[in-house]
Amino acid sequence: MRRTTLRAVLAVATVAGLAVSSGAAFASSAIDWEVGLTFYGDNFTTPLANYPAPDDGCHPFPATADALVGWSNFENVVAYTTDDCSGLPTALGTLRTFRPGKYASFTAY
Repeated sequence: MRRTTLRAVLAVATVAGLAVSSGAAFASSAIDWEVGLTFYGDNFTTPLANYPAPDDGCHPFPATADALVGWSNFENVVAYTTDDCSGLPTALGTLRTFRPGKYASFTAY
């Protein structure tokens, strides 16, 4: 009886593990976070927003972001403390950390 219970528990754990890993594979394939510009939270551990290609537009800065990586197609990210990309610009480059909430908008090229 005990061996049967152990086998059942192992089978459930294996199926649950497969479901979780399959879900993670599906989720990561929906957005390629390592292409374009990606904003991260939790010190590069949580992807928050991805911009696959620069479009010269003014975009809201992710409020909880504390890092960014310009993986490809970007040369510079310019951040602003205003919502409309006006005022004093701050060039962040393509690999940078910063205090969450410091910037309100950005442009990138």
